Amino acid sequence: MTAWRVVTWNILGAADPDLELIAARLRDRNPDVVALQEVRRGQAKELAKELGWHHMWRRKHYPYSPLVWWRAEGLAIMTPYALRSPSRVTLSVGEPIWVFRHRVMIGGTVERPLGSRLRLYNLHLANHHADARIDQARRAAAFIRKDQPAETPVVVCGDFNAELRTEVEVVRELHIVGVRDTGGESTNPSHAPQQRIDGVLAPENATVTEVDTPDGDDEWRVLSDHLPVLAAFELSD
Repeated sequence: MTAWRVVTWNILGAADPDLELIAARLRDRNPDVVALQEVRRGQAKELAKELGWHHMWRRKHYPYSPLVWWRAEGLAIMTPYALRSPSRVTLSVGEPIWVFRHRVMIGGTVERPLGSRLRLYNLHLANHHADARIDQARRAAAFIRKDQPAETPVVVCGDFNAELRTEVEVVRELHIVGVRDTGGESTNPSHAPQQRIDGVLAPENATVTEVDTPDGDDEWRVLSDHLPVLAAFELSD
């Protein structure tokens, strides 16, 4: 059996969170790979340096204009292992790149020293309409089917902006790539969580051994409006 630990977290980079504290909270969870949403390029670089990890970052949108490029928000994947084969796809339709409704997904393959690999896709879906989220999940699944390497397990995680306990149509669109929701507790808002909109979808043949979301409080609120989710699972060799 091969064990993996995956963390997903929307860190609300626009609020300039304490990156040293975020790095410490990530380190506490001992992950093999981390997916971050709403993170700026410089923040991703600084976090990776603090952790001593490899990382990739791709832009989601410019909140102001391309002239203020350093304020662009994006998605990142980080890991202490080798990170290969980066990919990116736009999931929204007709949304300009300077509008927050512009949505993307990124992918990367994590390769550990003894050769075990995992292909992780990190997405951030629409927050304005359920139909848009379903359509974007469908686009994500279509891209993954063409992009994923043969015989490499796939994980899909991120900020789904859907209440995962009830808005099951979003997750159902991703079943076609062989992933299933690992479950968990509410993630938003971080000081008093009421909805589970962040999660990890693991391979359908995985044995889930742990899903952990911290209890929300004011200490978490100073870091982000979302809580991190850890999902640990084992895969048969």
